[in-house]
Amino acid sequence: MTPISITPRPGNDRPSAAASVASLTIASVLIGFGAVMTFLGATYLQDVRLLAEAPEAFWAFICGHPPADGMIPPLILTAGIASLMGASGLLLRPATRLRVGMAVAVLLSAPIAASVGYLFGEANRAAVQPLPAVAYLNPPRPMPDFALTNAAGGVTRLSDLRGKVVLLFFGYTHCPDVCPLSLSEMRKVKAALGKDAERVAFVFVSVDGTRDTPEKLQRYLRIFDPEFIGLTGPENQVRLVALEYGAHFRANRAAGQEHYTVDHTADTFVLDAGGRWQLAYGMNVPTDVAVREVRKVIYAAPEGSSPGVR
Repeated sequence: MTPISITPRPGNDRPSAAASVASLTIASVLIGFGAVMTFLGATYLQDVRLLAEAPEAFWAFICGHPPADGMIPPLILTAGIASLMGASGLLLRPATRLRVGMAVAVLLSAPIAASVGYLFGEANRAAVQPLPAVAYLNPPRPMPDFALTNAAGGVTRLSDLRGKVVLLFFGYTHCPDVCPLSLSEMRKVKAALGKDAERVAFVFVSVDGTRDTPEKLQRYLRIFDPEFIGLTGPENQVRLVALEYGAHFRANRAAGQEHYTVDHTADTFVLDAGGRWQLAYGMNVPTDVAVREVRKVIYAAPEGSSPGVR
């Protein structure tokens, strides 16, 4: 007996026209949503600098804290990329040559949208930010002594640092962006100073004494440089110190709230070896400018020769 061969009818293993239209519709929606979210996320993404300059602090922030304002753009960006990937997957069913080409084009649109969005955001930020400034005190101001708890649990006074130039920054360990970037910049300044860095003390004063214990300060500063000096203390005590430098801070927390941000001044204050406040510079000042100004203080000119604000 001759065996009967059954040939499947063409098209039986293909999705119906309705299913194909539905998948294309969903893919189109995902492409539109993904492109817009990727563009917007990249436009407002500032933490890419943090990822590049201080990766350990960046990941510690992601893993140890709930989403904050600074994390919204990365989440939007992630949602956009995931949508584009989902759209590509839908376009591959069935995997015809045309659909494969469309899927590849959709995947390539993700880095393109992200790049355009990031460049657009950088251009906008550059347009609204003031030019980097270095402010000089003329004449330099002798600063009053203070005593705060250091990262080892002991007490450090400003007068203990006499004989060294002091770079002083007020921040907190839960800070999502400004503090890690500023400490990363401080690390760059130290590296660029070379042997001159031995004549400088790099000091981080916490404005969040409630959460920033000496142990937490020590762990945090190790990420950047174990030689950085961490200081903490009661809020009212730190506030008195900060006010001497014109620095301010305000905690955005309700009663009993554990996770909160703190608004604070983002300048670095530079004192000479005699404990006199010589200048301050903002976080947007280029590294080479900061290094040049710190070196001027290390090799201090005669008193009264410092310029005004520029």
